[in-house]
Amino acid sequence: MSHNLDIIIPVFNEQGNILKTLSEIIKIVDIKYRIVVVYDYDEDPTLKIINENFKEGEIFLIKNKYFGFNGAVKTGFENLDANAIMLYPADDHKNFSLITEMYNKYIEGYDIVCASRFVKGGSYKGAPLLKRIIVKLVSLTLTMLTTLPTKDATNGFRLFSKAIVERFEIESKKGFTFSIELLAKAHRYSYKITELPEQWPVRNYGESKFKYSSIFFYIRWYFYILMTNFKNEKKN
Repeated sequence: MSHNLDIIIPVFNEQGNILKTLSEIIKIVDIKYRIVVVYDYDEDPTLKIINENFKEGEIFLIKNKYFGFNGAVKTGFENLDANAIMLYPADDHKNFSLITEMYNKYIEGYDIVCASRFVKGGSYKGAPLLKRIIVKLVSLTLTMLTTLPTKDATNGFRLFSKAIVERFEIESKKGFTFSIELLAKAHRYSYKITELPEQWPVRNYGESKFKYSSIFFYIRWYFYILMTNFKNEKKN
């Protein structure tokens, strides 16, 4: 193994974002890593940008084995070739330094490192109002009612240890739901979880992959976390 971290970047028509994202990762991140770009279709203009601007072997390209964003994440996880794996958004041009910081937390012994918009130093400015209300409500209630060790339960920007990926199969089939699912399962089995502040990036090019309809798929894992806390209280 020649690297310590797999950085998974799902793309779908991200030609306006990908050059800056990849260039800044290569420029800023100073640990041994592999960048894995997972794409949906061969004609995606994102691939042309990558092939024209980066050396052969500098970026690892893999076609989505399934469908959509969730499928891209599962494809990336199934091709894990490091001790830790991170999902990095293709349109995030603010949080490159977090990659190394999150990996260092993994080295300290954490199995999940969450990027958090709701801790000191974090920010969630610029998101649509309805989305902000829903996300904050979910995060606030879980913080108040459970011992979940992150204040940002729904964020998809996370680092997972190989132990998490190998133990827990992703059951979710929509959007970013995989992230709260793995968080919920890891919390139930007492894996070490921590968080670092994130500045939420406002998308300047292309369309967000978030769909309000996917919120319903979060409900199962929201109550899973609540029930974990309830069971732990009964034990004590």
